[in-house]
Amino acid sequence: MKKTLPLLLLFVVLTAVAYWLWRGDRGSSLGADMADFAVPDTGKVDRIFIAQTNGRSVDLRRGADGWEVNGMPARQSPVSALLKAFKRVEVRSPIPEGMRPQVIKTMATAGRKVEIYEGGSKPTRIWWLGSGTPDHNGTYAVLEKPGRGRSETPFVIGMYGFKGVLDTRFHTYMDDWRSQQLTSYPDLGRIQRVQVEHPVLGGGGLTVENSSKGITVLDQSGKPVPHDTMAVRTMLRAVGNGRFEEIARTMPKAERDSIIASEPLHVLTITSDRGTERIPFWARRPRSGQRDFSGEQLTTDPNRLYALKDDSLFVVVQYTLVGHMLPTVEQLRLR
Repeated sequence: MKKTLPLLLLFVVLTAVAYWLWRGDRGSSLGADMADFAVPDTGKVDRIFIAQTNGRSVDLRRGADGWEVNGMPARQSPVSALLKAFKRVEVRSPIPEGMRPQVIKTMATAGRKVEIYEGGSKPTRIWWLGSGTPDHNGTYAVLEKPGRGRSETPFVIGMYGFKGVLDTRFHTYMDDWRSQQLTSYPDLGRIQRVQVEHPVLGGGGLTVENSSKGITVLDQSGKPVPHDTMAVRTMLRAVGNGRFEEIARTMPKAERDSIIASEPLHVLTITSDRGTERIPFWARRPRSGQRDFSGEQLTTDPNRLYALKDDSLFVVVQYTLVGHMLPTVEQLRLR
């Protein structure tokens, strides 16, 4: 009940606002202030809250290390797309009087609310977004400025230099906002130790220790190994910026649990001043009928693996993006 209460409250609020929009259509003229959608200095925007009438919402906040979504690292590119829309938005036309009732009715049932914060505890602007126009070259919108009022009829808004609709940028699909970082260590000097295990291979494991005295590579038994400095640097750079391809949301829970309970193909353990992060990797089944270059049926996907991040996020990763962070000790040995 406690978990559903916030969603119920959000639904009640959005329903009340939808009714307010419906009842507020009196066809009166608009002041220029209520058509001022643009945010001139988007560098001041530190929070963007998006909610839809279906009860979903996302809360984007600017942090010291970039934007976060619902308390987790966010992808920066879609946030930048929002900030660009805030700065370059333009009003293209008011809604003809005969179209207003239908447009407002649609906004009341399938619209979204966008709260824009510029350093305070209350939003400076609220965009109420409807659907795109029939020609797909604009979006229906109502502007509200808390404490100052709201427009009484929708506008068609767009973005200078852009053809298309804006409402699709302001969605609440969490997976599309969440960062695809698998590992993130911008300052490699803060990494103290990296251990790579290959349980299925039964050998080839290694440990890279990073201290004030320099880098040391140890084999699986803890014996120092003469190492190729460039190969180790390549490995550490990969560890510093690992990314996954997608979250494996469509996999049946029973299949996912079975994979997680099995022995991993690789295990990456990173120790830094932030603590210890452990990421296991498993082989992925090939696509139906997938074969190698000689025509033989493949038993595993040669291009992708599964990985488990933070003990909860089951993701798909590409070998091209994570392969360098999972070498065997022989690949780092100086020849």
